Amino acid sequence: MAEAKKIGVVGATFLVAGNMMGSGVFLLPSSLAKIGTASIWGWLITTAGALLLAFVFAKLGKLAPKAGGPYAYARDWFGPYMG
Repeated sequence: MAEAKKIGVVGATFLVAGNMMGSGVFLLPSSLAKIGTASIWGWLITTAGALLLAFVFAKLGKLAPKAGGPYAYARDWFGPYMG
């Protein structure tokens, strides 16, 4: 019987990122090339914002380790009326 292949943390991260971004991320640079340097700054600012948002959700996950994501955080901090 063949040994089952396993996927590591890095492979899983790239798999999820590829599913989230889709193929549009590969077409966008060609359409932004006409804009020039401003498009690079846009990519950098967007990347920084995405990383900050990831850090916020990582911190929230440590503070309230429950299933439910943003809904669970809203329910915990604002009560059942808002969450």
